[in-house]
Amino acid sequence: MQTPSYADIHNRYRELTTRTARQNNADGFLETHHIVDIARSLFLSSLLWMALAIIVYTVYSMVAGAR
Repeated sequence: MQTPSYADIHNRYRELTTRTARQNNADGFLETHHIVDIARSLFLSSLLWMALAIIVYTVYSMVAGAR
């Protein structure tokens, strides 16, 4: 397994610090933090987990009912 070089870590840190410095102060909180995208992702993943639970329960009840 390869470990990242110091220069790579330094470049990433510099990119993160310059990104926050480039943000315009006129931008709103929702534009800079993308809370809507996070909430939508959580909602969609919850729907997928519920669908998986329903499918597993359905298959389990069919197998248990066959015996």
